[in-house]
Amino acid sequence: MVNVKTIASHFKTGLQDNPKIKIKEMMATVKAAFNINVSHSKYKRAKRMILEKMEGSFADDYNKLEASANELRSSNPGIDMVINISKDALSEGKRRFLRMYICFHALKMGFKSGLRPFIGLDGTFLKGKYKGQLLVAVVQDSIRHFYPLAWDVIDKEIKVTWSWFLRLLQHSLDLKMGEGITFISDMQKGLIDSVHLVIPEEHHRYCVTHIETNWCKRWGHGQYKKYFWCAAWSTYEEDLKTN
Repeated sequence: MVNVKTIASHFKTGLQDNPKIKIKEMMATVKAAFNINVSHSKYKRAKRMILEKMEGSFADDYNKLEASANELRSSNPGIDMVINISKDALSEGKRRFLRMYICFHALKMGFKSGLRPFIGLDGTFLKGKYKGQLLVAVVQDSIRHFYPLAWDVIDKEIKVTWSWFLRLLQHSLDLKMGEGITFISDMQKGLIDSVHLVIPEEHHRYCVTHIETNWCKRWGHGQYKKYFWCAAWSTYEEDLKTN
């Protein structure tokens, strides 16, 4: 007989990714995979068990951030790791996580040792009980594999948070005012303004895929799209004429 713990074990990962999964969907999944019927109440108890553990484990993990940071600093000399606590919460006698920046010493040294000064910037949403966003800076190594430089967990992607991330990145990689450095990103205004503010002498390029998304909203996916990519891949005017 299938018990509550078995159901919870089966759906743990799925509920972590999507806590809004409905009981009916869980029942249908098990029925399709194993051809067994389990009572609605067991699914309900299993889901409640998973969500309660998730809430506790997420909260515990945030409470352990300072200890984890100290351990990383001890085991990785030269790491740049900064954790910010909400000042508003502190004024009320509470400690609430605001943002966190990490750049490992080995990654810094790898970049400074000869990787191309062409840095990609992007952000993505975090899933789970506590929402937020992840900001990242990456380059490519000599065999065109992505090489992470630094990352930053924040509440939301705005000019203030990008500026905070970029100032720390500037310090970690010794970018100074950005002479000889090129950044590539989407066309998010808060990001672009922050880069120009913090590293004013940098060169900036835009990700073709993001440009294409905006392009297709106006011009569609027909012949214009083909011409667009021909232009994107052409380094010189002669290349464009032959493509």
